[in-house]
Amino acid sequence: MPISLQRMLPWMLLALWMPLSATAQTQSPGAAALNLRLVPLRVGLSDNQPKDTPLEQTPLAKEAAKVGLDLAAPPHPLVAAACRDGRMFYLFYKGTEEAFGERAWMLQRIRKTGRTWLSADGPPEEKVTYLVEAFKTIGGTLKGSDQHFGSFALRDAQRREVIKEYEIGFGEIEGLATGAAWPFDLKRSFHMLQDYAPDAALYDQVKFTQVSNWRLSVSFARDGAWSLVSPELGLNLPKSMPEPEQSLPKIDPASRSIVLLPGQGLASLTLGESTVEDALKILGKALEDVPAGAGGRNVSFAGGLTCNFDGQGKLNTLFTRSSFGGQADKGLRHGQTRDEVRKLAGAPLSGADQDATWTYPGLLVKFDATDVVARFVVMRK
Repeated sequence: MPISLQRMLPWMLLALWMPLSATAQTQSPGAAALNLRLVPLRVGLSDNQPKDTPLEQTPLAKEAAKVGLDLAAPPHPLVAAACRDGRMFYLFYKGTEEAFGERAWMLQRIRKTGRTWLSADGPPEEKVTYLVEAFKTIGGTLKGSDQHFGSFALRDAQRREVIKEYEIGFGEIEGLATGAAWPFDLKRSFHMLQDYAPDAALYDQVKFTQVSNWRLSVSFARDGAWSLVSPELGLNLPKSMPEPEQSLPKIDPASRSIVLLPGQGLASLTLGESTVEDALKILGKALEDVPAGAGGRNVSFAGGLTCNFDGQGKLNTLFTRSSFGGQADKGLRHGQTRDEVRKLAGAPLSGADQDATWTYPGLLVKFDATDVVARFVVMRK
């Protein structure tokens, strides 16, 4: 029985914050693990759906409908997958959490192996292709969730299998993707360097300095048997689904006592006055210091806080990350609903009921697609 959107909300809220266990991921020697997380379908769809196209009219929703799935009301909040009439469909989204490095972007490369059995007892046909792509990051998080989608038909085959081996992390491609700042179109947060193709030359040129590996296996057969498995992401369908309890927010204990001051910043840091050196003295060692905008920089600290400094080195804005467990003015906190925010802070200066952002004097409150607070941005009044 499909779960209603109302009943899905608590599961989605839990899943939004949870970084997957670093022990389930591998990384280059001496580098910290990049925490990956599953993103709720509603959030991922909102990140990737064209704003002027109703969900049911998108190609993605039409492919899901072929196997009896309604993406507006999926049976699980984190993954939609089914096999029917010789067709396999799956959809889920991932992001990163507190993944800091030397750049404001990440590379991901994928080795995809497809196998097709035309007869039950014969050898499979095999095809290997390679993909390379880049993502902007902000405060250790992908700027927009990464969509993982497949819709495959058996046609005349007896069985099909698709195995994708992923590597995502900080690195570069000499002469093509280098530097600390985003090296592609500034208006875009994603760049496809090479879509799936048999040529591995570009794939081999990726040099990671910090990377996490994960794997996705998809199989389906004429008798209706199917599977979708990723040990690192906690997927083992249809045997079991990812547990919502595993998606509880991992709050940084250092953040619990922090109070954001609208229009100012913090009690000890002031917008328009404080410098990077001031922030280092107050907030401690920087977790990340990367370019942001024209001459600016984003410097992230423990406590779920990232400070944006302008070209003159002055504190411009301060924003929270998902690990933030403190509060803003009047008791505002991450995870609160729109009704709770309105009761505490009153009507916003701007922002309609369902807008992603509400503006208060000196404070932006940003909601995710599940309609709970996901970020605060402290700005000048």
